[in-house]
Amino acid sequence: SLLPSTWCFGETSTPNDGNKDMRYSNRFELEKALLDFIYQHHHGSFFWQLYWVGVDSKTVDRDDIGLMAALNNAAWLGQDLTVPRNDVSTTWDQRFVRSGFGAGEVQSLSVEAVDRLTGPWQEACPPGTGVVVQKESRADGPTGCSISQELRCQEVEYVTAFALSDEELNTFTYIFAFDQRPLTQMEAALSILQTIFICLAVGVGAMWFSKDANELLLNPIERMIEKMETIKDNPLEAMRLGDLEFRREGLEAARVRDKLAQVRWPWKLLYKYREMNKPKEPMETVMLEKTIIKLGGLLALGFGEAGAEVIGENMKGGASAGVNAMVPGVKVDAVIGFCNIRHFSEATEVLKEKVMLFVNQVGEIVHGCVDDFHGAPNKNIGDSFLLVWRLSGNRHELGGASNGARLQKLGDMALMSYVKIIAEINKSRILAAYRNHPGLQQRIKDFRVEMGFGLHCGWAIEGTIGSEFKIDASYLSPNVNVAARLESATTQYGVWTLISHNMVNLCSGKMALNCRLIDHVTVKGSRQPVRLYTIDLNIDQIEVETKGPDRLIRNRFKIRQLREVRKSEKWAEDYEVGDVMRTNRDVNLMRMSFSDEFFQRFAMAYRNYEAGEWMAARDMLYTCFYQPKADVGRRLVTTEADWPEDGPTVALLKYMQKFDYVAPNDWAGYRELAHK
Repeated sequence: SLLPSTWCFGETSTPNDGNKDMRYSNRFELEKALLDFIYQHHHGSFFWQLYWVGVDSKTVDRDDIGLMAALNNAAWLGQDLTVPRNDVSTTWDQRFVRSGFGAGEVQSLSVEAVDRLTGPWQEACPPGTGVVVQKESRADGPTGCSISQELRCQEVEYVTAFALSDEELNTFTYIFAFDQRPLTQMEAALSILQTIFICLAVGVGAMWFSKDANELLLNPIERMIEKMETIKDNPLEAMRLGDLEFRREGLEAARVRDKLAQVRWPWKLLYKYREMNKPKEPMETVMLEKTIIKLGGLLALGFGEAGAEVIGENMKGGASAGVNAMVPGVKVDAVIGFCNIRHFSEATEVLKEKVMLFVNQVGEIVHGCVDDFHGAPNKNIGDSFLLVWRLSGNRHELGGASNGARLQKLGDMALMSYVKIIAEINKSRILAAYRNHPGLQQRIKDFRVEMGFGLHCGWAIEGTIGSEFKIDASYLSPNVNVAARLESATTQYGVWTLISHNMVNLCSGKMALNCRLIDHVTVKGSRQPVRLYTIDLNIDQIEVETKGPDRLIRNRFKIRQLREVRKSEKWAEDYEVGDVMRTNRDVNLMRMSFSDEFFQRFAMAYRNYEAGEWMAARDMLYTCFYQPKADVGRRLVTTEADWPEDGPTVALLKYMQKFDYVAPNDWAGYRELAHK
């Protein structure tokens, strides 16, 4: 037992009786056991380290109990067992310091701790009166409790003997306060690590979930909203969105191919297997996103530039999901083109259901050439196409200080696109196959795909036509009718194109020089007489292409990208449409049949015709052969078979022939166009 006998609670020294030596020995054993415990626990690799040792008694005053607890006191040990004060630390170390104890070694007490243990125990702490066994500066003070000053509640653990009765505990007991700071520090560190781990786990989980949510839901929704906004602002951009999506898919496929090329063959098999086992069905959001792109593209294709306003107005949203197709029209200035496939009725009867393919093959050339020169196909009316080049209200800004020059260039490009269409139709290997079609050859001798073109410029109302059951986006104006009637009159004049003087005035001087003035007429739909021009082209000089391009591009995005590059180059300042037409090989081939003398003779004949000098005009028209003849002017013309083959020449001669080549008295220099 570590408890002293009860005799000591009433004495200040050991009684001098026959049990004196036994009492000295008991006290010595008590102090020895206490010091052994203190030495073993005051230092080491334990999480708990002995910090403070004290005594408590319910029967003895705290000051007295502190005197009784002092160690190495001769009053309780006797002179023989008491160690001299100067040798206390050395003697105790010799007795209690040892190596190989548990996981470490028992170390010496500090000099301060030895002094406190051998002196009166003065620290009055809540558990009792005691001293600090660690080297603590605060413990050197005479009062106060080092435990309260140095340790928090969770950093101290009190230990006392358990094998004691309640009476013994009330009489005298040792109390040991252990410093748990290493344990609490480790627990705090572990708690911090746990918190960090939880934060990381929650963060990674949130990021993982957020990644899936972003990839599968939020990002597609944002992209869909962005695409809807783009289509709302400019519906024609829907076609570009489809190209961008197609490009993204192509880049993804290229990335897979590059990855396969970089890895070694064992990993290549694994990578291929993983790619093959990816779900083939796209996610619903991806399907919805692609559907929006397709719908936008179909709207842009179906409505065209004229219907962009309708699409934009209805895409602006609002509380209602209803469609308002009856949007007011907009007045615009535009170049209006009208072209028609000749002999279409016969082609329909012969080709039957394949006539759709035939029309689409022609339409691909017409639309492609018009788009290359910044035009917009508007309506496909069976065998006819309505084409528009907007001069005002254009979504692509034309202007600035050079607005007039750019409008002039747009007029040049409209005219050039017609020439390009004529060349491409006659060069096409696909359309050339119809020249050998037995049914078409039986109906029409020497059949070939031919088209007539009318070109005019003026104002028009752009908007939607129809009702809530069906609408079409188009242009309404007398000028549209004029363009249609000009196209219809091409067969009457035996030419491919008829161009109004309004259009020629819009073009540059270089382009206007390619046009020949052939008549002055009034057209239904126009209050003012219209001077008719044409571009003389001999399509017999164009040969069918025997092979395709050197490099066939199958990538739809690449094709559209190259087309956009070509279109943008046409707006460059150094791009002159007139120079391009003058140097174009196909144009030169088609115009080489017409001599300068022919143009000069016809111009002189036409001036006489318009001035009312029809006899002089007739005689000059008789000489208007494409190439000069040796007997021109000397050969007698008796029948129409002797007339020149030029279509406008024949048309003027036939008209004047009705009046015996004498101008009517009311002749004002123009006539009414006999047919539509």
